Amino acid sequence: MIALLELALRNATNQRLTEDFGDPDWLLPGHSAVRLLPFEMNAVRTAMTHARKAAYAKLSYKDKSALDAKAFPNGIPAGTEHLAVAKARQALFPVSHGQIIAQTTFSFWKRLYSHDYDATLWKTSLKRVFPNKSLRRSDLTRALETIYATRNRVAHHEPVYGDRLDDAVAALDYVRTWTGAKTETEDTSFKRFSSIQFLRMQMDYQSHLATWQTLT
Repeated sequence: MIALLELALRNATNQRLTEDFGDPDWLLPGHSAVRLLPFEMNAVRTAMTHARKAAYAKLSYKDKSALDAKAFPNGIPAGTEHLAVAKARQALFPVSHGQIIAQTTFSFWKRLYSHDYDATLWKTSLKRVFPNKSLRRSDLTRALETIYATRNRVAHHEPVYGDRLDDAVAALDYVRTWTGAKTETEDTSFKRFSSIQFLRMQMDYQSHLATWQTLT
């Protein structure tokens, strides 16, 4: 469920910013329609590096070596380490907006809903991703932070139970309910897309609660 929500948030945020700021390549270097802070700019640079590495990894040894003619037109300097050669080769790869999006993390996208972007992104654009008039950005930010923390704990094989589990389920329900919805009962595309996973999460959660109550 977390993975689906992360995907939906990423795509909805990108689409909203693209439409509102009129730049379909707003993440690419040299584009300034969407003003990002240093932390997010660094995250974009990291995503570009990962995108180049991913493209480079798909090449055969022969194709990788063939890049040296452009990366080192005067020949590879003596003593150049393999890592430096690989980086020079990878730098030749152009990176698209879509490739950057694919390599950005949940941390990047949730940060765009933080207080730091309240005036520049939330009020001017991203509020439309969560169009309910009474929804507060601070409540959304709190839910996203809870989901992010839960995601990291699961990724590190740490247990999530008790209040943490309750908070995580509530946060997932909150974001799923209000993504693209003006009312709580509105049947959005994301609700339909995630309906099976959401039902499974609820069943697992209720099963956990019943088991926990039995054991304690």
